[in-house]
Amino acid sequence: MPHRKRRRRRPRHRDLAASIAAATQPSGSPATLRLVACDGQTTHESTVQKVEELAAARAKWPVIWVDVEGLDDLATIRSIGQIFDIGDLALEDAVTPDERPKIEVFGRQVLIAVRMARSDGEAIVTDPMAIFLGERSVITFHDRTSHDGFEGVRQRIRQHRTRLGELGVDHLCALLLDAVIDGYFPVLERFGDALEAIEEEALDNPSRQLLGRIHDVRTDLMTLRRALWPTRDVLHALGREATAFVGEHARAHFRDSYDHTMELLDLTEGYREIGSDLRDIYLASINNRMNDVMKVLTVIATVFMPLTFITGWYGMNFDTQSPWNMPLLTYRYGSLVAAAVMLATTVGMVVFFWRRGWLRRWH
Repeated sequence: MPHRKRRRRRPRHRDLAASIAAATQPSGSPATLRLVACDGQTTHESTVQKVEELAAARAKWPVIWVDVEGLDDLATIRSIGQIFDIGDLALEDAVTPDERPKIEVFGRQVLIAVRMARSDGEAIVTDPMAIFLGERSVITFHDRTSHDGFEGVRQRIRQHRTRLGELGVDHLCALLLDAVIDGYFPVLERFGDALEAIEEEALDNPSRQLLGRIHDVRTDLMTLRRALWPTRDVLHALGREATAFVGEHARAHFRDSYDHTMELLDLTEGYREIGSDLRDIYLASINNRMNDVMKVLTVIATVFMPLTFITGWYGMNFDTQSPWNMPLLTYRYGSLVAAAVMLATTVGMVVFFWRRGWLRRWH
């Protein structure tokens, strides 16, 4: 798996806020702005070319959603903040890469910061995503990724499968958070098959690479847990507490998303426990293999002990005329007889070990 870099230290508020306030030109690639607006009967969807178009849309439509993709275009982000009365400090929280999930009120906007999960090759990545909930608008900030986690919400709006114009922006916010939470399920599904494959390999062919894979799985699960745990608190606050611009209908959706988050946390904890068990299985398999090796070496040494005794005893110097002489020293075929005795001894010991089950790996 790819090497995981250490998390960078979060920049201070005044540094990033000052950068946003001082930016006059885009500091990175231009951000992509998608606009979705509706009034109960009609729905409008477009890609915004100029930020000034958002001011006209805000004045015309009762419900608008601005999706900002790209967090390095500071000038565009600052212009959006001016149009929707979002302060620099709130924008700083929206574009901070390692922002912790939270809910906070900034003036006439409610900031909901969460993290979206996705697979990046073999690693799991959680990207920051910020939602600004206003009286008539929802603005989402997220980085550029290989997939669009909100396409399902756009499809529902296009197909008129949601009463967005009637229910308002809090309903749209609930749909977006529900999409974020649902995005964790396919990411977690991959761990079931991965852990099963690791278990089979841990039993049959444990290796140091396997231990690294177990460690990476536990690291990925910890990454998901760090993102889900504070998200649970955010959804609990939205579903149970009085929050600006959030009605009872939306709170019911938030409570449902809270239940999904608890289910994800239970899955994550279960997989982490399985990962700990797999590490124990790996260590036990390594010990069993070492025991097998030591058993074979012990059997070999044990088999050669009587042979060494016989050859060493016969290798001593004796007087051939002594009545206490070693037998077969003067016999013509004495060496053959001694070799036959050693061969018979070896065969007899191997048969004895086999019948006792000492030469079998599994018994």
